Amino acid sequence: MKLLVCCLLAITCCVLANADNVERTMKLTEVLKELRQLNKSVEHNGVMLNTPTLDIEECCFLSTLECFKKMVPHLKTKQKKLQRKVIRNLSPLTFTGVDSCSREERENKVCQGCDSYPMKDSREFVQQLESLLQKAMTRLV
Repeated sequence: MKLLVCCLLAITCCVLANADNVERTMKLTEVLKELRQLNKSVEHNGVMLNTPTLDIEECCFLSTLECFKKMVPHLKTKQKKLQRKVIRNLSPLTFTGVDSCSREERENKVCQGCDSYPMKDSREFVQQLESLLQKAMTRLV
């Protein structure tokens, strides 16, 4: 009887953990879709933005995400509502579980500042952000 209860508890925990990852993956898919829609309306006319690279140091994922979030408002688009939605969805809460570091590890890590990333055109900026979102999704699987 005790073994049965332990097995049921273990199965329940696995199902809940998997459901959480499925929900996060769905949210990331939604953000990716919104970013692609936004990209269609962006006027890629030489706007240069600090663009993080994808060779992110361990425990610097959320810092890199914050840099992208800080730069998105500088994209020239007529879709301001969609732009605000993308910015809102680039919150650390959306990416819970993507970064395997503890809060303490992140606080002790010195990550590259947003202003130190190279300036790239808006088209490349959006491509890098899209790649980061795809990378985040693979970390959840």
